[in-house]
Amino acid sequence: MLKLYFVSIFRRQQTHLIFIALSSIKNIVFKNFTLDLHDEGYYEITMEEDGVFGFEDLDELIQAQIVFGEKKLPVIVMCGEYSSTDIDFIKHLAKNENDPYSKADAFVLRSVAQRLIASFYIKIVAPERPTKFFNKRADAYEWIKQFME
Repeated sequence: MLKLYFVSIFRRQQTHLIFIALSSIKNIVFKNFTLDLHDEGYYEITMEEDGVFGFEDLDELIQAQIVFGEKKLPVIVMCGEYSSTDIDFIKHLAKNENDPYSKADAFVLRSVAQRLIASFYIKIVAPERPTKFFNKRADAYEWIKQFME
């Protein structure tokens, strides 16, 4: 059965309307990232190589997770080689209420700059949900398995 979902994404001063037809969709592509819903029970975010993940991207992510059924699942984030974010955003991201469908976050890092941001995130910001950083996707997957139902 094919379902049609209406998703409204609010951006500063604009509303973007997206119509998504779902039958067995497991993947949604955005400007800075792709979101996959895996049958094993986790989300995977793949950042564009030079994408900057910020407030608008988080809004898009949450709307996509609503389309996927509002499931609170662990997340693997595959960082692009030059992808980044800013300090204000990571302070926002650290709070569970601002990322309501993430049970745990496993980031796969690819640069020294990302490792510096990760260190700041863990030691200074202190995220409310389990968060860990990895060099390999396989290690990130092994870690999030404990949060799958």
